[in-house]
Amino acid sequence: MQTHKLSHEEYQATFAAPMLDVSQTAEPVLDIWPYVEAVPQSDLEGFNLLDGIVRYVYQSPSDHYLHVSVSTDDENAFLVVVIDLHLVRITGHYLLDLVTLYDLNSSEEI
Repeated sequence: MQTHKLSHEEYQATFAAPMLDVSQTAEPVLDIWPYVEAVPQSDLEGFNLLDGIVRYVYQSPSDHYLHVSVSTDDENAFLVVVIDLHLVRITGHYLLDLVTLYDLNSSEEI
């Protein structure tokens, strides 16, 4: 399966404030797991995915994108799978490392 690692700019283009937390109500629109399994280990930058665990799901206010956050072995890092709801396909993935993004000490909790 072909995967696409989103650049920071590509990821930001799918993000619009305020993203809506639909973690408790979201219904699966497609099976992300074959895609997740195909993501190269190098794209995870040393993090390891936790099998089959989606921690958060956020939807853009325009209802165009879903950001599905797959848990890693670090509570502050996620593999975000971006789904285009209009095309019903995966746009790509982005490693969201909150410690690096917000320049935090790794012992700080977010």
